[in-house]
Amino acid sequence: MKILVIAPQPFFAPRGVPFSVYAQLRALSELGYQTDLVTYPLGEPVALAGVRIWRIPGLPFIREVPVGPSPAKLLFDLLLFLWACWRLCCQRYDCLCTHEEAGAFGVVLAALFRCRHVYYMHSHLAQQAACLGHEHQRWLLWGLHRLQVWILRHAKAVVAICPALEREAWQMGARKTYVIESVALPEGLLPASEDGGEGVGQQPVAAAATATESSDPAALTLVQRRARIAIDRPDLGSASQGVGPVLLYTGTLERYQGLELLLESAVMVRQRCPAVRYQIIGGRPDQIAALRALCCRLGVEECVEFLGQRPPSEMAAYMKQATILVSPRCAGTNMPLKLASYLHSGKPVLATSIAAHTQVLNPEVALLVPPTSQGLAAGTLLLLENSTYAHALACAAKRFAARRWSWSAFVRQQQRLYADVVAAEMRRFPR
Repeated sequence: MKILVIAPQPFFAPRGVPFSVYAQLRALSELGYQTDLVTYPLGEPVALAGVRIWRIPGLPFIREVPVGPSPAKLLFDLLLFLWACWRLCCQRYDCLCTHEEAGAFGVVLAALFRCRHVYYMHSHLAQQAACLGHEHQRWLLWGLHRLQVWILRHAKAVVAICPALEREAWQMGARKTYVIESVALPEGLLPASEDGGEGVGQQPVAAAATATESSDPAALTLVQRRARIAIDRPDLGSASQGVGPVLLYTGTLERYQGLELLLESAVMVRQRCPAVRYQIIGGRPDQIAALRALCCRLGVEECVEFLGQRPPSEMAAYMKQATILVSPRCAGTNMPLKLASYLHSGKPVLATSIAAHTQVLNPEVALLVPPTSQGLAAGTLLLLENSTYAHALACAAKRFAARRWSWSAFVRQQQRLYADVVAAEMRRFPR
C-alpha cells in the first residue's frame, strides 16, 4: 500500500499536530506501508522505515511558522500544493491523507489523480483561529468555516481526533467518520533525529548536546539542566530535586491554553504553600518573554521556571519529578494531545472543566475545576493538601489510560482505516 501524507506544519516540532502526524507515520511504518510525507522545510529531521520525507524549498525570510493563519503559512501552503502535485505526477498512490487546511488540497488532488482522500480533522479551523486572536476578523472565520465544510463534504473519510470533533464533522456534512484519538507514544518510539540526537527546539531545530562542559542551557541533557539550575537558581534547583511540590505544564503557550490563569492562580496558592514551584515546557521565545513579564507583575517570578521546548525523550523524566500535571486550557473543543501522556504518567491531573477536557476526563480520573484563576488555585491546594486523594486519582487515571490508549490499539485502528479506505477505492477504480 502506498500513501501520500500532506502535513502543513513544521515536522518534526513538539506541538500537537506534528506529534499526531509522527504517530500516524510510525504506525504506517510498523504496518509495512510505503509512505511519502510532503511537509514544510522547518523541523527536526526524523527517520522511519518505509517513510520518505519531501520538504518544500525554504524561503530565506521565513524562519518559523506560528500556529494558526499567517502570511508565512499561506506562502508555504502554496508551495506545499505544488510539491504534492509533483509527487502525484511521479507515482501512483493508493491513498492521499491530509491534515488541517491541507484537506483543501486533498479534495482537488484526489479528483485529478483518482485516489481516495482521508482528511485528519485536528480542530475546527475557524474556532482555532478565533482562539488564536483572530476573533474580530469575521471574514477570515467565515472563510475558514466554509473551507472546512467543503473539505468534510468531499473527503471520502474523515478521521477526528476526539468525539467532539466527530460530532462537529457530522454537523458540517461529513459522509464517513472515524475517531482515532491521540496516543502517548511509548518511550522507545519517540522521535529521534537522523544523526542520533534527540533534541527538539525552535525551528530550525538542532539536536541536544551531550557534552557536560556545554555552556548553553538549552543544549544540556535533563540531568545537566538540573545541575545547572541548582547552581544558578538554588530555589528552583531544590524544586527540581523534589524538595517542594512542582506543578508541570507542557504544550504550546497560545492564549487559549490558559497560562495567564495558571500564573494568576500561583499568587493564591503561594499564600498557603510558599514552597510550590511551577515548571512550564513549550512556547516560542516571544511568548515566554511575555509570560515572564506577567510573572514579574504578579510577583511570582521566583517560583516559575520556563524551560522552553524540550525533546520528547525528556518528558517522562519531567513528569516523574512533578507533583501535579496541569492543563489550564480556557477555550476550544479539540482534545489536548497532552492528556494521554498526563494520564499515563501516574501523577494527579488538574484540568479545567471545558469541553476539550470533559469529553475524555471525568472526576474519577482528574480533578476538574472552573476555568478561572480561583478554580485552578482551589484545585491545586486540594491536591497538595490531600495526598491520599491525589494518589488515588493518579492510580485511577493510569488504569483509565491503559484501557483507552495503547500503542497496539492505535496501530490496529490505522490498519482498519486504510484497509477499509483502499478496499473501497479499488472496488471503484479497479486496476
